[in-house]
Amino acid sequence: MAKRKKPIHKSLIVGSAVFVAFLCFMLSIQSYITYSRSLYKRYDNKLENILTYISNQIDMDDLYQCTLTGKKSEKYDKLQTLLNGMVDDFELFYLYSLFTRSDSVYNICSATNREERARGEEDMQLLEPTDAYPPSEILKFTKAIKEEKTSFFEETSDYGAAYTACKPYVNSVGVHFGVLCADISIEELHKTVNHYVVYNVLLTLCLGVLFGLVLLIWLRHNVTGPILALEKSARHFAEKSRDKKTPDELIFDDPDIHTNNEVESLANAISQMSEDMRNYVQGILTAEEKARSAQEQAQDMTELAFKDPLTHVNSKVAYDKMKDSLQEEIETKGAATFALLMIDVNNLKEVNDNYGHDCGDKYICGACHLFCNIYKQSLVYRIGGDEFVVLLQNSNYKNRTRLLKTLDAEFQKTKNNTSRDPWERYSVAYGMSEYKPGDSLEDVFKRADESMYQKKMEIKGLKKAQAPS
Repeated sequence: MAKRKKPIHKSLIVGSAVFVAFLCFMLSIQSYITYSRSLYKRYDNKLENILTYISNQIDMDDLYQCTLTGKKSEKYDKLQTLLNGMVDDFELFYLYSLFTRSDSVYNICSATNREERARGEEDMQLLEPTDAYPPSEILKFTKAIKEEKTSFFEETSDYGAAYTACKPYVNSVGVHFGVLCADISIEELHKTVNHYVVYNVLLTLCLGVLFGLVLLIWLRHNVTGPILALEKSARHFAEKSRDKKTPDELIFDDPDIHTNNEVESLANAISQMSEDMRNYVQGILTAEEKARSAQEQAQDMTELAFKDPLTHVNSKVAYDKMKDSLQEEIETKGAATFALLMIDVNNLKEVNDNYGHDCGDKYICGACHLFCNIYKQSLVYRIGGDEFVVLLQNSNYKNRTRLLKTLDAEFQKTKNNTSRDPWERYSVAYGMSEYKPGDSLEDVFKRADESMYQKKMEIKGLKKAQAPS
């Protein structure tokens, strides 16, 4: 029995762990996206309200004139005071307004927080240039000035990373001349999101582990435990059955499973199957015994049909089957390489009449034995009482002329040997024909038969010429 490489309970533990890990991963991503959007939306609303309130306090035409002349007005000073107060009241990272020209940034009015004022820092001057922003950030401000609504983006400056809201300055005639910006620390925003995500991951992980443990306990009781018991019984049954000789020894140990589910049905099915298999094997053995007896009888009958009972060469039935097979080869391939040798045993009637049929049978068998020894590599068929056919193929076909001379010499030797009994002086007439392209098997047989008949006539004519007058 092959060793189990992946036990089911281990697979379930690994699968549960992977599932919990994947669940935590997906929920973490979902929590991060959802909470980030919610938090960013909250910050958007907060910054939008601050910028809207400040914009409502500004005389845009007066501020526009200040940017053109570079001179502060009374309302400009009030705006400076407002910005300085609001940057502290709302704990903003930075609150300022600016405009861009030729890839440069110029201050309009920027707040100074309480700590900066305590250190003696002064407010930035109107139209004071600053190089604190890289070109990519300047491009964002330039785009925000042209917008009709508040823009939001993240930026990095000398003061640190920040989340920025920009509301364009638009005077009474619709000229966009600057932008009011409020920054909050992006680090605080990210820290808040990360704390929320970590909390949700830990909560999900705890719930996932709890769910996995409950699932494994339930599976152990209802699925894996019964399956292990069933597998043990089935493996034990297979090991016991390997060396058993009789079906009665094929006994399945029922694991006695009561789970009221498919596992119990499977156990019952296997138990019933083992019993049915035992009965089936018994039936097969009985049927095999009968079939073996019938097969032996059929084989004996086939051998009798394909073997000549007197000479033990192939019979007329075997010859007819060979003809069909050879003719099919000719028709399929369009050609074949073979020759047929027709042999007719002479003087059989005289031997039967003068010495009896037993001697006649010996005469036939002796002649057959002689040409069978010459054509050892060929199939020999008895197709009549004294007629035989030899199928010449392969080496016998290549040596057909030499073998024919040997045949003639051997039969001449026995026929003229007067020391032998008359029924041992064998004489045959023979004729050979080779297959030629376009022939049928019948054509080859007919030529061989005609050649044999001509040989027989020659032998009879010679005998008449030798007879006394």
